Amino acid sequence: MQCDYLIVGGGTAGCVLAERLSASGKYRVLLVEAGGPPRSPFVKIPAGFAKLFKGSCDWNYGTEPQCHVGNRQVYVPRGRMLGGSANMNALIHQWGHPADFDDWGVDGWAWQDVMPVFRKLESELVFETNRDAHPAANDFVDAARQTLGHRHARYNGKAYEGAWISEIVTRGGKRRSVYDSHLKPALRRPNLSVITGSKVHRIVFEQERAMGVSLMVGGELRSIRASGGVILSAGAIESPALLMRSGIGNGYDLEQRGIEAKVHSPHVGRHLQDHPMAVPTFATVHSRTYKSAESLPNLLNYLFRKRGPLASNVAEAIAFARSSSELIAPDIELLFAPLEWRKEALEPPAINAFSIGVAVVAPQSRGEIRLMSKDAYDVPLLDFGLFSDANGSDRKAMLSGMRLARRIASTSPFSEHLACEHAPGTAAQSDEALWRWICEEVQTVYHPACSCRMGDAGHAVVSPELAVHGTERLWIADASVMPNLVRGHPNTAVAMIAARAAGFIAAA
Repeated sequence: MQCDYLIVGGGTAGCVLAERLSASGKYRVLLVEAGGPPRSPFVKIPAGFAKLFKGSCDWNYGTEPQCHVGNRQVYVPRGRMLGGSANMNALIHQWGHPADFDDWGVDGWAWQDVMPVFRKLESELVFETNRDAHPAANDFVDAARQTLGHRHARYNGKAYEGAWISEIVTRGGKRRSVYDSHLKPALRRPNLSVITGSKVHRIVFEQERAMGVSLMVGGELRSIRASGGVILSAGAIESPALLMRSGIGNGYDLEQRGIEAKVHSPHVGRHLQDHPMAVPTFATVHSRTYKSAESLPNLLNYLFRKRGPLASNVAEAIAFARSSSELIAPDIELLFAPLEWRKEALEPPAINAFSIGVAVVAPQSRGEIRLMSKDAYDVPLLDFGLFSDANGSDRKAMLSGMRLARRIASTSPFSEHLACEHAPGTAAQSDEALWRWICEEVQTVYHPACSCRMGDAGHAVVSPELAVHGTERLWIADASVMPNLVRGHPNTAVAMIAARAAGFIAAA
C-alpha cells in the first residue's frame, strides 16, 4: 500500500490533518489509528465519558510513583479510537490564554499568529453553552464572580479571568467532536483512507528521510510507504515513544534498550507536563445532585429528549484566577461539578455532594516519558514530575486554589446549597494538613503535553514548522509540540496546531 501522506493517530490532530490534507484532492492521505471507530454509546452521551475509563476505548495509562506527592500513582485515560480523547473528555471548548502562546517564545506562534486560526475554527467546530447545567452551576459562577471581581462575556478570544458556564462541543444533547465535524465528512473523499486497529511499530527511513511506517495489520507486520512524508499525531505519550522506537531520542538511552540511534535528539520525551488537580467535595443540604443521574426518569429524559443530567458535561462551570497579583495571567482553574467526584471518577458518587476541582494551569514542574523496551506493546514509563519545580510555585498555587474554592463555597448564593465540607474537611486548616490530603487525592486533568516541544534544534524536537530536527519529511502535530501547556483545556489548541501543520506540510 502506498500514499502521499501517512498520518499516525486519529485523535483531534489526526482528524483535522486528514480533513485539511485531503481537501484539495491532490494528495492520497492515509490515517492509521490503533483503536477503532467510536462505537460505544457512552461516547455520544456527554456525561458518559467516565464510563469509558479503563475500557476498550481507553489506553489506560498510569504514572510512575510521583515522588513529590507521597509516591502516588495517577491514572491517565487517553482515547484509543477515532476521535481520540476528544471522544472521552469533558467537552470544554477553550482557545487558551493569549499569554500562553506569547510565552512559547517561538517565531510564528505568538497570539497574533494563532488567533486567526482559532477564529476560523470557530466556524468549523460545533459548540454551545451548556444548556443542561445544574442551577447550582449558575450560583457557583455568581459566587466566584463576587469573590474574583471579574465579569467578561466569554473566556475565548482574549485575556480572561473570572467565571463562566462552560462552552461545550455538543449539538442537540450529544457529543460532537472533531471526529464528527472533520473526519466523518472527509471520509467521503476517494483520496482519504483509514486503517483502524493497527499500532505503528516504527517509522521507516532511507537515510534521514521518513519513507513510511511498519505496523501490524491482521496479525502481520507490514510496511506502508508514504512518498510525501509521515506525520505523527499520536499524542504526547505515543508520539515520543514512536520516535524513540524508531531511533530518534537520547542516544545513550536508546542503546540501553537495544535500539540503534539514528538521530541523537535528547529532548524527545522530556519536558512532559500535565495540569495537577485535587477535588474537594461539599455535602449538599438537598438531594438535587447528579448522584442519581442514571435514575430511570433521567435515562428516559435523555433517551427521548436529550436533556437532563446525562446531557451535561459534568464540569459545568469554570473559574480562572491568579494565585498572586504579580502574575500576568491566571495560574489556577476551578471546575464545578454537581456530584461527588470520587477516586478519579473511577467510583460512582456515594453521597449527595458538589465538587470543585482545583487545578494548577500554569505548572512549572516537568517530567518525562521513557521506553520500557523496544517492544511496541510495552507501555511507556510515564512520569509527570508533579510538584517537582525547584521553587515550589506549583504547590503554592494548589494551596491557594484550595483556599479560593473554600471562599467561593462559603459565598451566597452557592453556599445555600451546601451543608458542610465533606473532603478534606474543615479540620484540615493548615498548609501541612491540606497538603497531606492533596498527596492522597491528587490526579491530573488528563492534559499531557510538551514531550516533543518545538523550538531550535539545540533545545527542542521539532522546528517552528513542526518538522522533526535531524530528519526529512517527518512532522509532529499534536499536544506534544507545545513548549508549555496552555492554561485550561487544550483540545481546541491541538486542533489549531493541526490546522497550521497542514499548511506547513503542503508548502514543504
